[in-house]
Amino acid sequence: MAKDFLQSKYQTVDTNVEIHYIEKGEGDPIIFIPGLTFSGDIFKAQVEYFSQKYRAIAIDPRGQGLSTKGTSGNNYVTHGQDLAKFIDALGLEKVILVGWSTGNLDTWSYIEQFGTEKLKAAVTIDMSPLPLHPDPAWWTEGTIEELSEVASRVLITPEGTREFFKEYAEGTMIQHTMSEEEISYLLDMSGKTPYWICGELFASAIFSNYYDTALSVSQNLPSLMFIAEHWADVAQPFYTKNFPGTETYVMGGHLMFFEYPAKWNSVFEEFIEKI
Repeated sequence: MAKDFLQSKYQTVDTNVEIHYIEKGEGDPIIFIPGLTFSGDIFKAQVEYFSQKYRAIAIDPRGQGLSTKGTSGNNYVTHGQDLAKFIDALGLEKVILVGWSTGNLDTWSYIEQFGTEKLKAAVTIDMSPLPLHPDPAWWTEGTIEELSEVASRVLITPEGTREFFKEYAEGTMIQHTMSEEEISYLLDMSGKTPYWICGELFASAIFSNYYDTALSVSQNLPSLMFIAEHWADVAQPFYTKNFPGTETYVMGGHLMFFEYPAKWNSVFEEFIEKI
């Protein structure tokens, strides 16, 4: 029976730990992985579109969305292990991984620990594999001072965390002026992750270093990096120089696939149809 409607499911990946996911369609699998605090619902437009030819899956990583929230495993090493168990449990092969923001770290963490045998391609969206570096020529998430401020003084209360994501959504994620309904939609999705899990994941993300893994991907796997327009003057030269085997495409803001789904889907579709 064809999977012609969007299904909501759970998969156990550890003792008392379930990963929630949505899926639709049949064929080679595409797994969409959202960024910090967000759920797979952010990729609904992609799941609906690509389910016409593929088995389109969007997951809620541990601690996010409807997946299990607990005091352990709120780091990207564990997220990579969860992804491996998820792929194995569903018996997936020829997987195209698509990470957005810190979802890139889930992707690189999986590859670092488990290799590329089960992968067909890796697509990453708008986050450097080395988020923190003192050299201003590098593509990073900010200065040490800026990131320290967020980690130690902002993401320590529910109110601070909510305000952080509101400012980030309005200033970096989305290019158009959002309505209150649009802002509420994003903040409600983000708010399903408790502030203390957000803080742990943020710290894990900032101190991650997947440079060597991204280089290996560039050399050995079809790969594409989407880069937002606001820092393309730094990010694209950095990526082209350091990871020349990975294609790059500049468009929109940090949440470009959500704001401009038709254009993003077209670029992604062109990439996967030639691999």
